[in-house]
Parts: sequence; structure tokens; C-alpha cells
Amino acid sequence: MNQAGLKYQPEPFNVPSLPPQWASRSIFYQIFPDRFANGDSSNDPVGTVAWDSQPTYDNFFGGDLQGIIQKIPYLKQLGVTALYLNPIFESPSNHKYNATDYLKIAPEFGELWTFKKLIAELHQAGMKVIIDGVFNHTGDSFWAFQDVLRRGEESRFKDWYYFKEFPVRQGENPNYECWWGFGTLPKLNHQNPEVIRYLLKVVAFWTSIGIDGWRLDVPNEVPMQFWRYFRKLVKSINPEAFIVGEIWDDAHVWLAGDTFDAVMNYRWRDAVIQYFAQGSISVEQFRGQLASNRHNLPWEYILSAYNLLGSHDTPRFLTLCGGDRRKLLAALAFQFTYPGIPALYYGDEIGLEGNKDPDCRKTMKWNESDQDQVILEANRTLAKLRHDHEALQTGSYYELYAGDEIFGFVRSSQTEQFLVCINMSSDSRCIRLSSEWETGWEPVYAVSAGLVGLHCPELPSLGVRIFKRDRR
Repeated sequence: MNQAGLKYQPEPFNVPSLPPQWASRSIFYQIFPDRFANGDSSNDPVGTVAWDSQPTYDNFFGGDLQGIIQKIPYLKQLGVTALYLNPIFESPSNHKYNATDYLKIAPEFGELWTFKKLIAELHQAGMKVIIDGVFNHTGDSFWAFQDVLRRGEESRFKDWYYFKEFPVRQGENPNYECWWGFGTLPKLNHQNPEVIRYLLKVVAFWTSIGIDGWRLDVPNEVPMQFWRYFRKLVKSINPEAFIVGEIWDDAHVWLAGDTFDAVMNYRWRDAVIQYFAQGSISVEQFRGQLASNRHNLPWEYILSAYNLLGSHDTPRFLTLCGGDRRKLLAALAFQFTYPGIPALYYGDEIGLEGNKDPDCRKTMKWNESDQDQVILEANRTLAKLRHDHEALQTGSYYELYAGDEIFGFVRSSQTEQFLVCINMSSDSRCIRLSSEWETGWEPVYAVSAGLVGLHCPELPSLGVRIFKRDRR
């Protein structure tokens, strides 16, 4: 793409090239605000449906920022240390990816002071928060687009978008560029310096409010140079800000130190689905896909990868497992012990199921009788294990042979080591290690009944064992 129009030049600033160190020690939790918790029914949109109704593309449930504030103790108990919020800006939809005004909180979520209160209370609880930035397109209710609808070619904002002709034609065949052909999502013109200045003003405002970073929507559809400006600006305000891009394929170009600190690791997720949920690849194929995902990346970026099992754009992981809790539990054990950031999607920790959007955006279930307590307790236990041990946060990673059809690896710090053995085959398997790895291990976690030591090395089908030993 011709980037000649990108003439904005931020002030010189020594931009950190590596991710902030806090990120690799975090456990993230993604919240779709309308579906998490309703803390203030007075701001519910007209036509809000009952909390346990089936989600559609258009209905509202009343979740808001006050609801998140009220659930901070729950998140703390779960072991979460950072939140990723889907868009919170004013918008006519429940998902908010079609902004009406980037500088206003959606009134059904609260007000600016509510968001500031949320940030303050999260920080007081030792938790961070990043928000969703949607800068490829606006909604068709956005003030600049509306001005063009009214004034046509006379509008001073006509070059904010890519109009092919006037008057503007909406509907099924819009005469302007838009995201995936949706006329309600007109694409911004990033060759226009005025657009760039406006978007960076938005970024500066919210970063200065006190957020801890950004998750960026469809960044591959925006010129790369814009993200370089974006990074310089964000890091000049908060050098410790964490910048995550929504990238579904190869991420190497985005992890060169000049744009993002991490990407949503969908390639990693693809491998996890095939190995744990579907059983469609072998141990060796799984190793190969993981190695390809890590290939030629600096270690700091491997540690800061946003490793997710699901999101608002995907079917629920338990659904992909055919409802088999054992497969989900095994994948969780892997997610919390593999290098990278464990990233939970709200409700997965209590066994929510759902197919693709909108079914994957059901409301959170807060009655304990509706929650899968086994899955919830596994999340809490694994989160504590990770928080308590440096080796599982930033330790080195080494794969080893642990027996036929067993996936085994070791995470090591200066003082301790963790051995993880996973058997996703249909039969029990024996853990077999070479002499240098045989001794000193203490069992600390298991998926499937009963802990087992290396002196009793049978690993059941769909089973996981985690062992720990001190380094001498």
C-alpha cells in the first residue's frame, strides 16, 4: 500500500523494543462487557433481554463496567492479574466494533468516571487492564461519516474514507470501502494525515487515563507505518504499556520491536485444538507446529505471546472438545505451563459452551450450581502454581522424550524445574525418562484421578502429570 500520505511525525522518543516484563508474568482474562455482569441496571438499553437468554447478533443483556468492578474479588480469587476488555466506546451495537464516538464511554456501560474507578480499583487489586482499539474502520453512525452523508462531496470529511462516488450509497452494495463488505463499517483513510492525527489523539487520551495497554483489532488491514507511530506515542506516555495485535497467521513481521509486543496467538491455538480437542495430529506433528510458531522469535516475545484457547470470535473450547471436560483440563494444564501468557475467555473457566458468534458470547453464569466447579478449581490451582513459581513464568523450555505418544517438556529456572507429561492417546502410557531426568521429582498436579510418581509411571489416557524438583 502506498503510504505517502502518512506524514505525521511524533516527537522523538526512545521506544522500548521489547515487551514489558510484567506481561510474561500475567494471567489475562478477556471480558465482553455486555455479557459479564450487570452492576447497574439503571443504564440498561431499551429492550434489554433476560440475563440467561440466547444471544443474537443484536440483543443486549445489560453488562457494564460497574459489574466488572463488583466482580474484582472473583477475578482475584481466580488468579487473574490482567483484563482485556472488548470495545467500550459509544456505539449502537452490543459488540462496539462500530464506534460512534471514540472519546466517549458507551452510556450502557457507564461513564468516564466509572471507567476511571474501574482502573483505580483494578490497580489497587494488583491487576492491569488493556482495551480494544478499533482503528481500521468506524461505524456508519460516526460523526465524520454522518457529515458526509448529509453534505456529500461538500463535506470536509469526505477524504476520511474511501468514497468511490457521490451521493453516498449504503445498503447491500455500498459505494465506499468497508470492512468485509459491511456498509455499517466504513474503512478509514490512513493516507489522510488528518485521520492519523485524530486517531492518535484518541490513543493519547485513553492511554493517559491510566490503561495498561491496547489490543488492536484487524491491524493487518491498516498500514504498518501507522502502528509504528502508534507505538511511539503509547510508549512515550507509558513505557510499560502492553500492545497486542489481532493477528491470525504468521506473526514475525509484527514482532520486530517497532510495532507490537505480542499477538493473539491463534496459530498456537490451532495446534492446541488439533492435538487436545480433535486428536487429529500426532505428538510429533504437535511439536513441529509449536516449534514453527516459536521459530526465530526472540525469547522475550515467546514469553509474552497471548496464548488463548478461545475468544469472542471463536467457538468455545469445551464445545470443540465435544463437551469432554478431560480434554479441556489437559489443554489448560498445557496452557498454564507452556511459555507465554495464559489468556482466559470469560466463562471458559466455569465450563461455558457455545458455537461461533453469537453463541460464543453467552452471558456469564454466576450461580455456583450452574458452574463446573471441577474446571473452575483447575483454573485456580494452575494459576496459583504459575504465580508461585518463576520457572513457569519465565523459565527456559526444553522438550524431551517421556515415552511413546507422551508429549513431555521441562521448564527451568535457576532454583527449580518442572516436568510436564501429557498423554492424549486413547490408551494408558508409561512415562520413561533418560537417566539425567529420572530422579528427584515430586508430583504437584494431575489431570485424571490420582497423582502418580515416577516410581509408578503409568499415565492414563487424556491425562497430564506435572512434577517439580529443586536444581542442585
